[in-house]
Amino acid sequence: MAEENDPSADRLWSEYGRTFRALDDLTLARWMSQTLGQFQGGAWRYSHPLMGAYRLASQVGHDRQIWHKNLVSIPSAYADTSCCRAPLLPLVTREILDAGLICPHCNGTAIPFDEIPGDLQPSLRDWATQYAPVHAEAHREDMRKVSKLEQDRQFEMAARKAEQLLVTLGSQVIPKLLEYYPAVVWEDQDECLEVHPEDLLFG
Repeated sequence: MAEENDPSADRLWSEYGRTFRALDDLTLARWMSQTLGQFQGGAWRYSHPLMGAYRLASQVGHDRQIWHKNLVSIPSAYADTSCCRAPLLPLVTREILDAGLICPHCNGTAIPFDEIPGDLQPSLRDWATQYAPVHAEAHREDMRKVSKLEQDRQFEMAARKAEQLLVTLGSQVIPKLLEYYPAVVWEDQDECLEVHPEDLLFG
C-alpha cells in the first residue's frame, strides 16, 4: 500500500490522524463502533474515504487498547479477532496466501489462509495464483536486458492485467466472503504497477 512506503504520505496521514488522537477513549470507541455498523453488509474498497478515516481511528484505538477496555458495545455481527481482540473486519490483499486475512487494527493476520472457510479458499487461491506473476512483472531483474520501449510495453501490459484481476477480485471473489463476515475490505490498488483505485472500472 503506497502510503506505507512514502515518507511524505506518512506525514500527511499522521496529520490527518490528529483528529482521532484528540478524542477521548469513549468518544473514539463510540465513533468506531458506529462506523462498523455503517460498514456492515458491504464489501469496501481499501481506498474508500470512510475506510481511510476508520484506518486512522483504528491505529489510534489499537495504540490505546480501546477494544480491551470494553467501553462500548460493538455491532453483534462482528466477532473478536484473536490477534488483538478488535472486531473482525477482514482485509484481503494480494498476499492472502501467505498473510491470510489481515486485521486493519493491528496489521497482523486476523485469519490464516488455512482457517478461512473451505469453500472460499479455492477462489481466493486461484485469484492470488493468477495475480502473483502479474505483480512480479514490476520486479523483474532481467528487464534491464531489453530496450526501454520493451520495458514500458511489458510494464503496461502487466498493469492492465492487474487492473482486470483486481476488478475480478472486487466483483466476483470478495462478495462470497460476505456470506461469512459482516463486512470485508479489499486492496484496490497495486503501487508497484502504478495501478490506482480510479483505474478499476466496474460495469
